[in-house]
Amino acid sequence: MGKYNAGPRKKSAPTRNEVNPYMRGIGCILIVAVPVFALGLGDYLAGQGFGYPLLPANWYGTTTFPPAMYQLTGLSAVAFYLSQIKHLQATAALTLLGLVVIGGLMAVAFGYMYSLFAPSRYGPTDVPPPRIKTKKYKR
Repeated sequence: MGKYNAGPRKKSAPTRNEVNPYMRGIGCILIVAVPVFALGLGDYLAGQGFGYPLLPANWYGTTTFPPAMYQLTGLSAVAFYLSQIKHLQATAALTLLGLVVIGGLMAVAFGYMYSLFAPSRYGPTDVPPPRIKTKKYKR
């Protein structure tokens, strides 16, 4: 036995911040619910003509594809189906805008709620740093 070895040491398990399973479930639901809500909002707004001066006018009609897409066997059914959807391009653009706005609002709301309900930054034995402003030392 060596001079400085007192005995076998227990290896401490690494501490990890575990996320509550309820929060994981809420996040999983939001991953699906926010894009679906944004798609519905984008479709409704495109149907009402929202953003008509900003978006090109042909985005509010039906989508047209090149004639070569209708001749391909696999893509003809997809192109035919997508060309029947009204205001598809405007819906896609407004959906992306809705995702950004809804995601931003939710981030601000959750950040504010976290600042209200989060545990204290300091533990019971910690002392917060002093609030003293010192002047720069000059010789």
